Amino acid sequence: MVIPKRLYSIDIVKAGEKHHQICLVLKDVPGALVKAAKVLADANINIKTGSTFYVDEYPNAGVWSSFIDISRATKNLKEVEAELRSLDVVLDVIFKDPKPAPFESIHFPIFHGNTRAMIMPRGMFWALWSAFEKIFAHSGLIVVLYEAGKRVGEHVARRLSEMFGLKGKELLEALAQAGQATGWGITEIKEINFKRSTATIIVKDCFEAVAWGKKPYTVCHWTRGYSAGFLSVVFNKPVEATETKCLAKGDEYCEFVIE
Repeated sequence: MVIPKRLYSIDIVKAGEKHHQICLVLKDVPGALVKAAKVLADANINIKTGSTFYVDEYPNAGVWSSFIDISRATKNLKEVEAELRSLDVVLDVIFKDPKPAPFESIHFPIFHGNTRAMIMPRGMFWALWSAFEKIFAHSGLIVVLYEAGKRVGEHVARRLSEMFGLKGKELLEALAQAGQATGWGITEIKEINFKRSTATIIVKDCFEAVAWGKKPYTVCHWTRGYSAGFLSVVFNKPVEATETKCLAKGDEYCEFVIE
């Protein structure tokens, strides 16, 4: 089963709701979040969406951050804050009214693991590449995206190999994990031959194909290059990739042949 995930960066506010942001620094002990959540529940405050994570600035604590709906609250936020601060597990409390738009803006920067990251919606990729296409023409854009993708794929493969000590098929499986975790697509290894340095990879719901929309030709040149760069590290030998199927031109999924 594949369950979609909505990143905690912008909220969806339903009619009648009044959303606020809350951020708590909690002691790293069992039950800390339960105690804090009970204070909100007792005040009839609904927890909408959020996340828990650790940061280096608080070595013995965790951070819980969320959007909450206070439209039916039986206590004001000052009262709720006082109750939260009275708990033995709470180290700090921050409330923020997300105006004028419901963006999560308490936290900065954003990290993917231990690496600073940025969120770029699919539409931004489309706008960026459409602008490049006007500059380079379609044939030039293909080359730019493919070569850029190769460099990124090589970089990511080396980083994953260094971070987790992965090689060979395990490193390729990490590619599938990373792609799904970050929203690039669902990658499956259809076949692989280490002696011949060849492989066929399937990418379902590839972000690049979805961003371009319907086209009479294959469009996933960045993903194609990324696959070639990544597999060059896996095989420890330069390889190239060809897209043989593409979601954008009506195929069930995107398929890349590496050799």
